[in-house]
Amino acid sequence: MKRPKISTLFAMELSVKHFLLFALLVLGYLAPGKLAAQGKVQVDVDPSVKEMEENRTKRRKANSDKVRGYRIMIGFFAGRAEAENLKQQAKDPFGAKFGVNVLYDEPNFKVYVGQFTNADDADAALVEIRKKFPSATRISDIIRRPAK
Repeated sequence: MKRPKISTLFAMELSVKHFLLFALLVLGYLAPGKLAAQGKVQVDVDPSVKEMEENRTKRRKANSDKVRGYRIMIGFFAGRAEAENLKQQAKDPFGAKFGVNVLYDEPNFKVYVGQFTNADDADAALVEIRKKFPSATRISDIIRRPAK
């Protein structure tokens, strides 16, 4: 069996590439005209889908009282009792000024002091809080919008 020359194989490969390129160009030229000639598209939406979208919009608007901000985390525990104990320890020095709360973030109960919209305010509070709780950390979180 006689093998074809390399130059012949190269020429055949090149002609296939040219044919594919030409076919793509022709399709690209003809397709937009066919799409434009088809007319308008009407989408029928099931009423339950419309209702779900309206409910989602209402929920999103209800959450608009939340903003990106900061909290100071002073500890986290697997059990609620330990977290509540730490909350009580933090309430005396910081409760009135910043507020202290426990939030469940699976699988832990986290104890936070304050809610701050400004990083500088959070850092200033962190310096004060670290005097009592040295491992306190500033956390970026979603918080309630402060009252005006």
